[in-house]
Amino acid sequence: MKKKLLGILLTAAMITGMLGGCKSKEESPAEEPAAGTEAETEDSRDTQDSDSTGMKIGCVFADLGNTSYVAMGKAMEEEAKANGAEFILKDTGNDSSVLVDTIENFIASGCDVIIEQNSDAAVTESINQEALDKGIIILSFDNEMENASASYLASNYELGYQIGTMCAEWSNGAFEDGKCQIGLLNASSYDFILERVDGIKAALEEKNPNCEIVIEADAVSTTDGLEAAENFLQAYPELNGVVGINDSVVLGAYEAFKGENRVGDDVGLFACDGSQEGLEAVAEGSIHRGTVSLHLTDVGKQMIKDGIALINGETVESTTNYFPLEAVTVDNVQSFLDELK
Repeated sequence: MKKKLLGILLTAAMITGMLGGCKSKEESPAEEPAAGTEAETEDSRDTQDSDSTGMKIGCVFADLGNTSYVAMGKAMEEEAKANGAEFILKDTGNDSSVLVDTIENFIASGCDVIIEQNSDAAVTESINQEALDKGIIILSFDNEMENASASYLASNYELGYQIGTMCAEWSNGAFEDGKCQIGLLNASSYDFILERVDGIKAALEEKNPNCEIVIEADAVSTTDGLEAAENFLQAYPELNGVVGINDSVVLGAYEAFKGENRVGDDVGLFACDGSQEGLEAVAEGSIHRGTVSLHLTDVGKQMIKDGIALINGETVESTTNYFPLEAVTVDNVQSFLDELK
């Protein structure tokens, strides 16, 4: 199927002349290209000279309740359309069986590229192999899979370490001897999230051992974060804040703290993703004091470019690509919001 498709694409190019166009290392090949830099547009993965007309790209995320994934999906769709490719976005609701069904549907619908967020590669090993046997390119988001043509992921320990560092620096300045109590929003069923949590705890232990995590709960959505934080505040009414695994869950905690009028200088919330909602909350200058940008929209665009390049028989610079990480506080948040306009 792939050879036939390529033949069709090459013929179309001759006739029309159309232009087709989260785990821890010190150096990351994706840090500059994924950020949408000028250099990226000039490297070998730029698809402007490739005819991708007629290609179909399927993407499946774990939970589109994560606002960062929604924004990322929109950016990916725009990039695909700009390159003449159809883009299909689905989510699994964090259900592995749904992921298998979704991949099956992508194969049946004739997808040329499948981008998947997969927390359990063993569950999808058989269906992914079926896709590979049909010449379909598989790209892995948020995890590194052996059978993927390329993987795009966070250095999760480093990401968590940045979250913990922001919380430690704030609490050292806000409290005598930095002594305070906070809650943790986790997602313990995901190995890569556990690495992130290890980073959070390591930074707190190193930079402010008097900032104590006294309660924690799992949360994967804003609603989960709201409910968990409400329970936190029932157990610890004077809780000084929350560190969380992403913006979505901490935005829920933000609402819980505001609901209890816990919005003083003695409260701080910290997360990651750099979603628009998370950035806007930081910009308010209230208790949501920091997030870590992963530049996910740029990463999403790069996955589209790489998928098209690979299906066209081209190569990519690296098969393992790490998200660029950047701490965001009230001092620099406006520049990130300006990028989203």
